[in-house]
Amino acid sequence: MQIGIIGAGGATRGIHLAGFELCADAEVTMVCDADRDAARATGVRETCTDYHAVLARRDIDAVVVATPNFLHREIVLAALAAGKHVLCEKPLALNRKEAEEMLRAAERAGRVHMTAFTYRFTPAIQYARYLIEQGELGQLRTVRAAYLMALAGHVLAWRSEKRLAGSGVLADIGSHLVHITQYLVGDIRALTASERRFLDDPASDVEDWIAFLAEFANDATGTFEISRVAPGRGAGITEDIFIELYGTKGSIVFSLQDPWGLMAALGEDALDPTRPLRHYEVPQERLRIAGSPRDVMAHDRRWGYRYDQAFQFVESVKRGETRAPSFADGVRCQAVLDAALQSARERRWVEVA
Repeated sequence: MQIGIIGAGGATRGIHLAGFELCADAEVTMVCDADRDAARATGVRETCTDYHAVLARRDIDAVVVATPNFLHREIVLAALAAGKHVLCEKPLALNRKEAEEMLRAAERAGRVHMTAFTYRFTPAIQYARYLIEQGELGQLRTVRAAYLMALAGHVLAWRSEKRLAGSGVLADIGSHLVHITQYLVGDIRALTASERRFLDDPASDVEDWIAFLAEFANDATGTFEISRVAPGRGAGITEDIFIELYGTKGSIVFSLQDPWGLMAALGEDALDPTRPLRHYEVPQERLRIAGSPRDVMAHDRRWGYRYDQAFQFVESVKRGETRAPSFADGVRCQAVLDAALQSARERRWVEVA
């Protein structure tokens, strides 16, 4: 399987290339980036600066779209028209309308499609999903979710402009948090949000912080906070995704700082309010997705699980079967992002489309 990657930024260098390198049946044939030096720095033999050159290659079966958000729709639609399977970075688009157009195009083309929600593959998230499916929490009642990060300033290039990114911290890291919570809890029905731009940066017109109260389709309620102005939460170091789930029979607490474990109150522990949360190690068989060739001890446990995304994409193409997280998951996430932005702007509750 020959793969072309469009965009040679951090996601490509840190996730996609390393992930496909572990796939025996796949090879990254070409990398495209408007910055030729950035493309060449990936070490892939063939590079270009015009993505149409990738799509014109009949030997390339699939493409990864890892460009700034405003280019996703244009490139994905062109790739599907060229008959390519597509893995696209999150958020899928600038808004729900664009995301839905991309999903419909992928379905018409009959191509495999995937949205790059890498944190879904975190072992502790996979284990939490299993425990929920087994009924260990009973009926979910409340959710508390946060993604906290610290930045020295808006050194984020295109991510600092709405016309290029869609929104600020919400699109950048909030999309991850929203998707993971949807994966564990289900769809969000309605929300009310507030946003702030704390950093005084004339080059930026996006929010640094946003929070919202949410009602889920299953009648659970939740609170969300997403921030890039949280001192001590250094990007890539102490940044944290934090999700607490409380149900009628038990609870689960997840932190990105402990991707191989969960804190939880399950069974008898949940019945006794004097008992503290207990630490549960993720079972060995759940440290990677089924069939993954990844050696779980060979990489930093905080990040190595992200390489399973490439394996699932390759296997999906081989099977001719789209699996979650698909473009449909990208649309579901985008609907929440759009509703949060609308709510913050209009200062009211908004139904999620």
